[in-house]
Amino acid sequence: MHYCHCDMCRRATGSAFAVLAWVPSQSVAWINATPTYRRSSPIAQRGFCSSCGSPLSLSYDASPGEIALHVGTFDNPAHLEPRYNYGSGQRLG
Repeated sequence: MHYCHCDMCRRATGSAFAVLAWVPSQSVAWINATPTYRRSSPIAQRGFCSSCGSPLSLSYDASPGEIALHVGTFDNPAHLEPRYNYGSGQRLG
């Protein structure tokens, strides 16, 4: 788990940073509906809820075996603690 400060994550979340948890793709099962996906860059796509627009996931083409989930969408995110900052060079002041 980490904070991501890159401009791509900031744009996708509408926030100063994203909080992401990387998990194996095969461990994720969408229960109520499958996310809608959009290509957010030449190297990645993002999943979001087509009903409410909430950002749900990030996946890189080069790493099909893993997916990042937005921690704010978890039922109980309070016990999940980010371990590092990614994209610190683009971090907002």
